[in-house]
Amino acid sequence: MCGQFGIPFWKFFLATLVGKAIIKTHIQTVFIISVCNNQLLDWIENELIWVLSSLIPGFDSYLPTLTEKLHAVKEKYLAAPHPVSSNVKEKWDFSFASIWNTIVWLMLMNFFVKIVNATAQDHLKKQQDKQLAKKVSASRH
Repeated sequence: MCGQFGIPFWKFFLATLVGKAIIKTHIQTVFIISVCNNQLLDWIENELIWVLSSLIPGFDSYLPTLTEKLHAVKEKYLAAPHPVSSNVKEKWDFSFASIWNTIVWLMLMNFFVKIVNATAQDHLKKQQDKQLAKKVSASRH
């Protein structure tokens, strides 16, 4: 995208790095901490119940079954997973997701190699231009 719009690569890369590594990461961290904090979840649940019951007429009659279902789902996902037998042999996972992830990783590695190659070629060109300028100026004297 940076080449398409004429933005220098490093300017694009640094902006993307700041956006993803600093801003997005902190937002995701706060979200995960909020979701995993039972006290905060209980407070949010109570506030939502209060707001929804005051805004939606007839919601009070449906509220106990809804909260019961939500608590059942919460307990299901917070329960410990069942232990897996260790004598089960692992099989190769050739799912669409694993194949797609492999393709994406190969594309990313190719992209990285091209960036390093282009940077090295640019650096070499600058060195050769400096050497050429020195030889031209030496031949003029």
